[in-house]
Amino acid sequence: MITALLLDLDNTLLGNDMEDFIPTYLKRLGAYMADMVPPDRFITELLHGTRAMMENLDPTVSMEQAFAETFYPSLGLPESVVRSQIADFYATVFPTLQTLTTRRPEAEQLVQSALEAGLEVAIATNPLFPRTAIEQRLDWAGIPVKRYNFALITSYEYFHFSKPHLEFYAEILGRLGKSPHEAAMIGNDPEDDLAPAQIMGMSVFHVSRSPLDAFNGGQLIDVIPWLERVTNQNHPEAANHSKIILAQLRGYLAALISMTTSLDQKTWTQRPAEDGWAPIEIVYHLRDVEKEVTLPRVKKILTETNPHLPAFDTDRWAEERDYIHQSSPEVLADIIQVRKQTISLLTTLNMEDWSRSARHSLFGPTTLSEVVNIATEHDLIHLTQMRSALESKVV
Repeated sequence: MITALLLDLDNTLLGNDMEDFIPTYLKRLGAYMADMVPPDRFITELLHGTRAMMENLDPTVSMEQAFAETFYPSLGLPESVVRSQIADFYATVFPTLQTLTTRRPEAEQLVQSALEAGLEVAIATNPLFPRTAIEQRLDWAGIPVKRYNFALITSYEYFHFSKPHLEFYAEILGRLGKSPHEAAMIGNDPEDDLAPAQIMGMSVFHVSRSPLDAFNGGQLIDVIPWLERVTNQNHPEAANHSKIILAQLRGYLAALISMTTSLDQKTWTQRPAEDGWAPIEIVYHLRDVEKEVTLPRVKKILTETNPHLPAFDTDRWAEERDYIHQSSPEVLADIIQVRKQTISLLTTLNMEDWSRSARHSLFGPTTLSEVVNIATEHDLIHLTQMRSALESKVV
């Protein structure tokens, strides 16, 4: 059942031909920064920074960090000064770009109908712009954040991957706590919006007057009727299975980082209910399962012939290991370090390696691919739990 709607922004919710918008945007931004850096040089370095964002696959590096590490040092100017003037541009000049866009009344109708139907709505735009630029374009589209309670907006401050990486969609699903069959992606771009979401196992809808045969499609007004009859029957092809798993390992870690990095001590240790887990218990549990179960299993399958994999009752560890009273800052660094080891081992494998066999105490005959897939499903269960814990916290 579809419970979450992922909506592309430009040329989906908002009429905005990026082939016109981006050159004008760059020209005006370059002119605004001309007292610091010649426009041609500024735009060149800006594009280099954008490329760094688009190539990033490190779940610990946000889009903003990837951009900043490339862009600001290249200018040879104090970063704080450049940032301040760019912020002024977004406040004073960026709003003038609205004249290049066209409001689509159906966008507001779609969002309103989706929310009234109980769907969670996420703005799944390519996170190459700061939050203010996305919020302004949502205003232009007639769906301002002050009026609509979006479950998620993908901006470069808070997101780690860009389209068309599968990791972009995995991170969204992780943040929402949704499995692929619970989400639908609505967009105009087959390559950026639809194909990768479909590979992940999501339902997709091509917003176009002439939708491609490979996708369901039509106009924005057709989305809700389509949702009422669609049953997600997308099954990822075996050839993409390892790519999906790696995307989930990266994307779910990125989601966990975004959800927990700025938590204060009270929130870390606050349980949502008497029998629920606090965020610190969830993260410690995920760290220990990765470190003591998933990674050792991966190593064992890769180094032994059809090894036996014992079962573990890991839910008991929360009380046995007294997670609630542990130190919170170190655990996030720990899970990052051990997850990167898992990813590093798996990244170099071929299809034959992913098919290596093992014998699980509970599941019986299995493969490396199945074992790691179970691990990603376990991640998602606890990301859903984390989201619930954070949403129910007492202020």
